[in-house]
Amino acid sequence: MSAMSVFAKLGGDLVQPDILIPATIPLELSGEVVRSRICAFTDEEGREWALRPDLTLPVAIMEVAARADGLRGPATRFYDGPVFRLPASKDEPAEFRQMGFEIFGASSKVSTDVDLYTAICEACTAEGVDRGYTQLGDLAVFPAFVDGLGLSRDIADGLKRAFRQEGGVRAFIRADRTGAAANLAQRMSGMSRAEVEAFVEDIFALTGIRPIGERSSMEIVERLADRAQSNIGPELGPDGQKLVEQVLGVDVPAQQAAEHLSTLAKTFGIQTADTAIENLAVRLDGLSGDACRSFIDGARFQTRFGRRFTYYDGFVFEISAGDRPDQKLSPFATGGRYDGLLADLSNGAIDTTALGGVIMPYRFTTGQEAGS
Repeated sequence: MSAMSVFAKLGGDLVQPDILIPATIPLELSGEVVRSRICAFTDEEGREWALRPDLTLPVAIMEVAARADGLRGPATRFYDGPVFRLPASKDEPAEFRQMGFEIFGASSKVSTDVDLYTAICEACTAEGVDRGYTQLGDLAVFPAFVDGLGLSRDIADGLKRAFRQEGGVRAFIRADRTGAAANLAQRMSGMSRAEVEAFVEDIFALTGIRPIGERSSMEIVERLADRAQSNIGPELGPDGQKLVEQVLGVDVPAQQAAEHLSTLAKTFGIQTADTAIENLAVRLDGLSGDACRSFIDGARFQTRFGRRFTYYDGFVFEISAGDRPDQKLSPFATGGRYDGLLADLSNGAIDTTALGGVIMPYRFTTGQEAGS
C-alpha cells in the first residue's frame, strides 16, 4: 500500500491543480516575508505569478471556482505533484514532491480533525515511516482567552492579529508611546480602519513611495489601525498581561495541555475558553489510537505553534523524524484546519469548512534541520 492509496480510500477525486498561481495570493495571505521563498515572475502584461509553493492553495482556488459554479456539500480532493520554493538552506531542493488531501464542507466536529491526523499517520506508515515526533497547536485557543478579557473590540482584534506574528503580542502590549510613534498615534487617535487606510494611501500618493521588503501596505495599515485604537476601551491591566503571557507560554506534553489551560482559565476567571479547551481534550484523546500511537507518543502542545502557517485557524500539526523537541528537524508531514481560507480567497462569497494534510517524502530520510 502507498500513501496515495490511503488517501484514495477517503473518497473524492484525484486532482491536478495549476502549477502557476497569482503571486498576490501567497503574498496577501502571508505578507511580503514569504517573497524570499516563492518562485515568482512578472508576465508581459505586468501580472505577477508564482510557481505553487504548496498544493493546498491551488486546490483551494479550484474549490472556490467549483463552489461558485454551484457545487454544494462535502468534497474530498487528493493529489501528488511537485511544489516549488526557493531553498532556505543549501541542502534543500527548490522542487520537491507533495502528496496529500483536502476536505471541504466536512463537519466541524473534533472527530474530523482526528480522522485527518490518522490518515496522515497511515500514509506515512504506508511509505515505510513507522514513527515520528509530533508538535501540536490549536490557533483557536489564544483568541478564546482574549474574548474573556473584557477588552474593546478594536484592542481584542489587535491582540488576535498580533498573535499571528512572532513577538507580535508583546510588541502590541508594550508599544512605544514616545517620540514620533506617540505623535502619530495621537494624530490618528479615534480613526476607523478605513480612515487609517485612506491616510496611508494619501501618504503613498503624495510621496510616491511604496513599501518594500517584508511589509505590505495592508500590514502597515493593520499596525497603524491598531495604534490608532490603542487608547480606546479598557486597558489590558497587569492581570490581563499576566494571563496573556502565561497562555502564550504554554509548552507542555500534549496530554497535559487541556488540564493546564483549564487551570489558567479558572485562575483568571476566563469562561470563554471552555469550548476550545474541551475540544482540545477530546481531540487529544482521539489522537491516541493505534494508528497514531508511534507518532503521537511524546508529542508536545504549544499555544504559539502554528502561527507561521498563516491560513490555518484551528487544529494544526507537524510530524518530524526526530523524537525530541530539541532536535528541531524539518517536518515530513503537516496539516490542520483552515476554515476561513475559502472565504478569504473569494472575498466572502464562499464560506465552508476546510482541512487537509500533506507528506513530503524527501524529508523521510534527509534529517534536515528545521527552518524551512
